[in-house]
Amino acid sequence: MLQFCRPAIPSLRCYTTHKPLISHRQKSFQAVIERGIRQSEHRKDSRRQPRDSPTNQNNSLERRRDSRRASWSGDSPRGSQYDQSSSPRGLRFRRDRQEHAPVRRDLSARDQDNQQDRTSSRRESYFHDSRNNRRSFGRSSEHGKGARPISRRPIPESLPYTTAASQFIYGYSSVFAAVKANHRQLYNLYIHSQGLNNDGVDRLLAAARVADLKIHKVEDEYTGAMSKASNGRPHNGFILEASPLPNPPIKELATTSMANNNFRVVLDSQSREDAAINGKRTEYTYKSSGWRHPLVLYLDGVLDEGNLGAIARSAYFLGVDAIVTPTRQSAPWSQITLKASAGAAEAVPIFTVAAPAQFINRSAGNGWHIYASDAVPYYASKSPSTGENTTATPSKVSIIRRGKGPVEAGFSPLATHPTILMMGGEGSGLRDILLQAAHYKVGIRSTREVDEIGVDSLNVSVAAALLCFEFLQKPAVQKSADALF
Repeated sequence: MLQFCRPAIPSLRCYTTHKPLISHRQKSFQAVIERGIRQSEHRKDSRRQPRDSPTNQNNSLERRRDSRRASWSGDSPRGSQYDQSSSPRGLRFRRDRQEHAPVRRDLSARDQDNQQDRTSSRRESYFHDSRNNRRSFGRSSEHGKGARPISRRPIPESLPYTTAASQFIYGYSSVFAAVKANHRQLYNLYIHSQGLNNDGVDRLLAAARVADLKIHKVEDEYTGAMSKASNGRPHNGFILEASPLPNPPIKELATTSMANNNFRVVLDSQSREDAAINGKRTEYTYKSSGWRHPLVLYLDGVLDEGNLGAIARSAYFLGVDAIVTPTRQSAPWSQITLKASAGAAEAVPIFTVAAPAQFINRSAGNGWHIYASDAVPYYASKSPSTGENTTATPSKVSIIRRGKGPVEAGFSPLATHPTILMMGGEGSGLRDILLQAAHYKVGIRSTREVDEIGVDSLNVSVAAALLCFEFLQKPAVQKSADALF
């Protein structure tokens, strides 16, 4: 109850209460003490429960949601707009709506235990693996005695080049032929461990030692480099680094000698680098067998590397003495060609010409006779003594002498003169300028009288094989009735 008193000054009124008045300084001091007590209790709770524990997270979410409810419902002692939080941050502005409050994820006791177990297991697995990695780094394998150690040798991306002009020959047949022929400069031989199971590996190793060739026996770490060197083609575990295949440029074929079993060529100009690869040889030997002149195969416009390699393989097998290709409009003597030839290109002399027509004309002036492969009409075989048609089975190969018609039966070009056999490309065949320079036309006759589906010719590699086989046949001894007087 208030008690009024008479003031000393009439204009002032004073009153007192039963409770003593508290100064503002005392109020501030009490607020500081209460806030310190609350903070100390909060720290004790934080020590008792880890920060990351689900219980502490749930309690924090509950306190924040309760404070929002109190601020919006008006129960807060500071009103609906401000909240005196227990944290040292002081006043916080609370105008967030209820639906924007963080959503608490209620976890059952079993889920909480599972989550803790997964966290602990991940940490244990991480530290366990790290310890194992540190313990095994740079040391032998821990899988027990006799286990295969992990290879730590560097994996090469590609095989090194000894020279800028080096080539990689792949496949057992091509590699063995190159080493055995020894017409190239041989640098390195790579043999994969799987290639050691090849039946002919002993012959290859023996030939490589004779050629004083560096041999590298490699494992699986060289698989990618060997595949890159072979352009992804099968290499059978054998790759040889060597200089390019010698194919010297020539101007013409010179004179021949059956008695000496040789023929000569006239070299064309070449650079010093090409001369180091091709050489400067002008005389080549051949096997006359006492009856034949040399046979040289000229391939004009054969663009397919597979066909070129197949022709070289047939030429070597049948006994052709040399192969000539133009520098332009021809497939290169690449690794693909060498692989298709099964190594035969290493043993047959190969020449190149820059001017095919001049080469043919100059060679013809030196006594070589030119045969052009072309489609020829069918002519019945005639007896050389009577000139009448024979009853014998006609040959599949027809030879027509320019301006004189077909030759007599039993005619052998190689028994008569040195021969150049020209073969045209897959599509259009020989060019007209080469056809006009030929002394003979030669063709293969089909046994079908009517072509029903449009197949009127053979593949160039097959045709070359058949013609070379026919040319290299030794003529039969003439009977007395057929002898010419």
